[in-house]
Amino acid sequence: MATGQGHPRSQGQGMTAVDPIPAPTTAWLLPEYADELADVLAQRRSRLWQLTSPGELAAWALAEPEPAPLDPGPAAFEGDWTDGLDGTQQAAWALAGWVTRMTVPEAAATAGRHWLLSQVDQGGAPLLRLTVGVLETFGVLEDGAEVWLRVLAAPLDSAVDAGALDEEEWERRGVELARDGTRTLAEDKYLLRCPDIRTAQWLLRQPPVMAGARMLNGWVAAGPFPFKSRYRPEIAARAWLAAETLLAAESPAAPIGGQGFDRPYTGSAVPAELPAQRSFDAAAYRAGVNEHDRLCRALVDHLAASGLRVGAGLAGVNVDLAWRDTEGRQFIAEVKSVVGGNEVEQLRLGLGQVLEYRHRLATLGMWVTPVLVVSRCTDRAWPAICGDSHVILLQGERASDWTAALTEGRDPTPVLVIDEAEA
Repeated sequence: MATGQGHPRSQGQGMTAVDPIPAPTTAWLLPEYADELADVLAQRRSRLWQLTSPGELAAWALAEPEPAPLDPGPAAFEGDWTDGLDGTQQAAWALAGWVTRMTVPEAAATAGRHWLLSQVDQGGAPLLRLTVGVLETFGVLEDGAEVWLRVLAAPLDSAVDAGALDEEEWERRGVELARDGTRTLAEDKYLLRCPDIRTAQWLLRQPPVMAGARMLNGWVAAGPFPFKSRYRPEIAARAWLAAETLLAAESPAAPIGGQGFDRPYTGSAVPAELPAQRSFDAAAYRAGVNEHDRLCRALVDHLAASGLRVGAGLAGVNVDLAWRDTEGRQFIAEVKSVVGGNEVEQLRLGLGQVLEYRHRLATLGMWVTPVLVVSRCTDRAWPAICGDSHVILLQGERASDWTAALTEGRDPTPVLVIDEAEA
């Protein structure tokens, strides 16, 4: 992880009502840690205790994280939450809602009383910002260019001591960690910055980070909240709904696409009887079907080599292939065979189809990464065309390009492929 001066450490001072909460030193979570946190919270007068108790809040902060349920939400939202938002903006709203529902105690009942979500105009991309108590604890730019998060320092320090935090992986992913000097209620905390939404999702799945976020939000939620007049229920409600996109995609028991696809891929086959009209080119049709099946099987085999299961269809949407990666990210793929001179036609058709499928799945609460697989692409503009719509373009059987594109979310470097038969 990038810190500038190495890993900044807590000093482990004694725990009082105004002192930083110290980190345990022998394991990343000690059994008595919840009791210590509860004792500190009990010294604070808070209206939050009308809904929970210091002991319950401490136990919640350190328990296996579960999101606040969809219903009841903080407020009603009229219409489709995705209206007017492109794919990246939808992802930003979904992440903001997910963080709120995962890290704010008693989130539905305390909206506007202990926390608010703001849409801040900064002159560029709007910022979605979560404020809990007196502290801004999370922010994501709607263009996905940056995500930041404040967490209590204790769990991260403990994880480092226990060897439970992979600092090299943090650095590889571009996560920046620095001591946060904002003094609110004397808590000791870190400010984490991520270069994009996908990295933030990965980071928040790390147990010490999630524990630090929940502990910090619980700590400041029990304090004063001077921003009631700034609360906008429609913003909170929109993000609350948007979070279902992430929750549905990552839940192993989700009824929609629970295994990442609807059915196993069984291949494409040429019908026994083909149309007899004069304009129908049976040979080209057979070649196209066979090439489509070859591409599908090549991608299935490529992903299977990494231990991923691939199938067809997702939530009733007839996608060619669908799967989840090791981080729970849902992918769909539209596969187009390029035979003869139909390259441009197939690229246009495939891009339109995969965008349609992404939209239909989004209306079902599923956020997916769309992939377009083609036999070849000789026009260098197409990787950028697909990238503008946040679609990954894969060509042929270039496995090295596929790995980079699918793990990092980048389009592979365009390569000019010349069909010898057409040269």
